[in-house]
Amino acid sequence: MKRFGSLRNAAAVLTLCGLVAAAVAVASAQAAPSKKNYTVQVAVTKPASGPVDAQNFTITLANDKSSNTTLGSVNISPPVGFTVDAASTSQSGWSAIVVSGVIQLRSASSSDALAAGQLMTVSVHVASPALPITPNSPTGCAGTATWSAQAKQSNDFNGTNNWFALLAAGSDLTPLGSFEIADIGTPIAVDPLFTPSILLQQYTSTTTAYDSCHNVKGNYSGATLTHVGLTGATYVPSDGQTLSWSNGVGTVKFTPVVSETDNTITVTDPTTLIADPSKPFDTQQKICTTTDTTDCTWNNGHGINASAPKPATGSLGVGFNPNITFTCNGVTGGNLGNTVITIAPHDTPNGAYQVTLVFSKQLSGTGSANAFIFCEDINDGNGFQQLPSCADVDPSVDDCVLDQKRITGGALQVILSLLPGDPYVGGK
Repeated sequence: MKRFGSLRNAAAVLTLCGLVAAAVAVASAQAAPSKKNYTVQVAVTKPASGPVDAQNFTITLANDKSSNTTLGSVNISPPVGFTVDAASTSQSGWSAIVVSGVIQLRSASSSDALAAGQLMTVSVHVASPALPITPNSPTGCAGTATWSAQAKQSNDFNGTNNWFALLAAGSDLTPLGSFEIADIGTPIAVDPLFTPSILLQQYTSTTTAYDSCHNVKGNYSGATLTHVGLTGATYVPSDGQTLSWSNGVGTVKFTPVVSETDNTITVTDPTTLIADPSKPFDTQQKICTTTDTTDCTWNNGHGINASAPKPATGSLGVGFNPNITFTCNGVTGGNLGNTVITIAPHDTPNGAYQVTLVFSKQLSGTGSANAFIFCEDINDGNGFQQLPSCADVDPSVDDCVLDQKRITGGALQVILSLLPGDPYVGGK
């Protein structure tokens, strides 16, 4: 009797243990559900050569590394009013077709589906509308430039319980279309303790990022900066290459130390090569102020000297811009030393002032001084005009050439009579 009772109790205990084990197994499965996350980035296609064509897009699709299932099918829809007429992918085992305006991406089988961390690219052509890649270009967009996406685990986009979740981090469905750099004008700060031989000024400009429908692109980041002529300039941010952005607007700041004239900066998106250069602006290699004790002198180091009496008020800046050609009075190029000289008066008194330029014999040769003409541009680089002789005009009304001649040693000297007005950032 006792032995029989012991067997019954043992059986009951074993059965209970089995039930507990089964319950634990079910609870573990519910605590670790499948993870299905993906990202999508839409961007204008980076050109292999030639200009950017905003009708071509590259879509980068990734099964996020956090996923524990494969991704087998995706539908990508363009913005309202867009017509997609072609789509293709080089991803092995995947097809891309356009059905009723929707790009359908399908893996041929579950074995071809994207594993966690794997990505693929899709090339897309938009037939319409015509999309801008330069600021303020006309566009036929009805409104938003944002694309949309849906993804599933199945390779045929069927089933109701295998949706993937689009992650905001790492996704960008609103492609960049253009940049716009605001004019760069007079500096926002000047160091009052500068050495007269070096101009220390901080210049600033704002750059706005626009999407492919020319709406402000609020979530943009990552543009790089390049420059022409800003020798020794320091950029803000301190890395000197990328811009920080807030609501689609980034600020370019830089302090030229010794810099050439007629400078430009360019903001470029490295993913697409969409870029925008600034209008030319002028900084100077040397300024003369009321604190100077002697006449101001400048030298470009290559045979050109400039001098002027120190200003009674304000300042006078000069810069030398090499390798510049221009047309004046039917003559193109041939400017002395291949250099344009920029003269920038600032808050100088009323009345004409004089600047003397001396070109070495090595630059000017041995011909007659009267064989040279001197030209002036006061209209933002839009055209040079020959300066008349002061004997033929009123120097109180017009800029003119006061004298030009050969001096001791064979150098060519020209004395300019200039008015203090500064119609362009860089002056004369």
